[in-house]
Amino acid sequence: MTICNTLTVRGANVTDHQSLLSDIKEAQRSDQSQLKPLVDGENLKDYHWTEEEDSTRYYEGQVYVPDTDDLHLQVLKSNHDHVLAGHLGQSKTYQLVHREFNWPNLREFVMDYVRSCTICGRNKAYHHKPYRLLKQLPILPRPWESISMDFIEQLPLSEGHTDILVVVDRLTKQVIFIPTVRSINTVLLAELFIKHIFSKHGVPNHITSD
Repeated sequence: MTICNTLTVRGANVTDHQSLLSDIKEAQRSDQSQLKPLVDGENLKDYHWTEEEDSTRYYEGQVYVPDTDDLHLQVLKSNHDHVLAGHLGQSKTYQLVHREFNWPNLREFVMDYVRSCTICGRNKAYHHKPYRLLKQLPILPRPWESISMDFIEQLPLSEGHTDILVVVDRLTKQVIFIPTVRSINTVLLAELFIKHIFSKHGVPNHITSD
């Protein structure tokens, strides 16, 4: 039963593909947007165009798909949404489409289409190793044993200060706000640390900062 269903799906996909190619060739006959080099008799290689004996036009070696009757969307649906396509990512979908079809700005169209796919958005594949169990942080023996330091930046000018150095004790959650400036360097930071932290709480064993 599984083999029969698979063959049926593949047969339907072949039929859909042949119908799509037929629609593309029909649209090429009535499309005038890319015919200038053909009509004027100019060098087609300069325009990345070729044409076969059956009047099928090719763009850079692949079948050219005109921007009519939602043919671009039909090509993407058959190479991305179809059950045999499997909702591949942006790069693989582009490679799959580009094997046979092409049109100007194809890559951007594929990227936008895959990015807007709701099924892909709901079923994102994980590309990293499984996360390990959370490890509890040890309880500190005393306050100011471990601290974190960060900046609040680009504040309105107040008494010559534009930034705030925020120092937090991890055990008690006590916070010290130290006014400073945007152009602070390591020397000034060390001076602020000695004045506001070291002079009152000593040297911490651990400092977290970005």
